[in-house]
Amino acid sequence: MYGVLDLDSIFDPDVVETTVLARYGEVSVESLPGDWRVWFEERAAIKEYDGGLPRERAEAEALAETVRMMRASKRRIQD
Repeated sequence: MYGVLDLDSIFDPDVVETTVLARYGEVSVESLPGDWRVWFEERAAIKEYDGGLPRERAEAEALAETVRMMRASKRRIQD
């Protein structure tokens, strides 16, 4: 059986940010520890310049990826 893709939600720049908030709560770039902040900035730049994404989308995806990596490495986000 084949599913139907909702292309509007796939290409909506707010979907990634909303998903991050729903999964991880209020996480901001400012709350990231220094080393993870650097990692986030690098990922966002790569997604924007090499990946051709708009800055907001690149930052939202990079933040989601950073939080996933932090959880996988057992590092906590600063309060």
